[in-house]
Amino acid sequence: MDFIAIIVAYLVSISLSGHGEPLTGIVIEWRDFLQKRGWNAKITVALFALIPTVVLALLTGWKPSGIITFVISVGVLLLAFKSGDQPEVLEEFTRKQEAEDDQGAWQLAVEELGLAAQMYEPGDEAIEEGVQAGLAYLFLERFFVSVFWFIAFGAPGVLLVWLISTALNDDQQSDVFFHRVKHALYWIPVRLMTFTLALVGDFNHCFSIWLKEVKDFERDDRVLLVTCLKAAVGERSVERLLPDSMTLLRRSQYAWLVALAVNLILG
Repeated sequence: MDFIAIIVAYLVSISLSGHGEPLTGIVIEWRDFLQKRGWNAKITVALFALIPTVVLALLTGWKPSGIITFVISVGVLLLAFKSGDQPEVLEEFTRKQEAEDDQGAWQLAVEELGLAAQMYEPGDEAIEEGVQAGLAYLFLERFFVSVFWFIAFGAPGVLLVWLISTALNDDQQSDVFFHRVKHALYWIPVRLMTFTLALVGDFNHCFSIWLKEVKDFERDDRVLLVTCLKAAVGERSVERLLPDSMTLLRRSQYAWLVALAVNLILG
C-alpha cells in the first residue's frame, strides 16, 4: 500500500497548480507562537514537530483499517509534495523572458521555482543558474526527502520532515538547532538523490564528484545538490540549461518510482 499511496499522491500533485493549502499558514503561526515563548530550542522543536509526529505514529500504530491508513498516508504525502506543476511554470518563466518581462519572470521564479530572491535581481544574467538551483532543491525537499522518510517510517516520517522544512522555509533565522535537525533529516536523501542524478545523467563526471562529497557530514545539502546536478547535466547553452535540468530531475523521480515498483514486485 505504501507504493500505491506514493503513486496516488504523486499523480495528484502533478495535476495541481499552486499550493495555497491552509495548513502551512497554521503551522507557521504555531511556530511563531512557540518561538515567542523564549524556550530552549530543543523544547521548541519537540513541541513543534516531535509531539505531532508521535501522535500521528500512535494513531497509525493502533492498526486502523487499511483505507484509513491509506488516506492518511496520501494526505500527508500531498502536504509534502505540494503542486508538481514546475514544468508548466518553467515554460511560463521562459515565455516571460522571451517577452523581456524581467520583473515578471523574476517574481514567478521566486514564488514558484525556488529562486533565492536575495541573491538575484530581475534581468540578472545568471538567473538561469539560480532557477536551476531552486528547482533542484524543490524536487529534493518535496519529493525525494518525503519519499525516503515515508518508506522508512510511514506518514509520521513525512510529517516530521514537512514540519521542519516548513518552519525553515518561512524563517531562515530560526534557531540553529532547527537547521541541524533539518540537515540530519536531509543527509541521506540528498546523497541518494545525487547518486540517482549520476545514474540518469553524465555518470562519469557526476559520480566522481559525488564520491568526493558523499562522506562529508557538514557539507551543505544545497551546495552538494547543485554541484552534482551541474555535473550530471554537463555543459549546456543558456537556452538548454533549464529544460535539460528539468528533464534530468524528472528522470530521477521516475527512477525512484521504478525502483519502488521493482521492490514491491520482488518483495
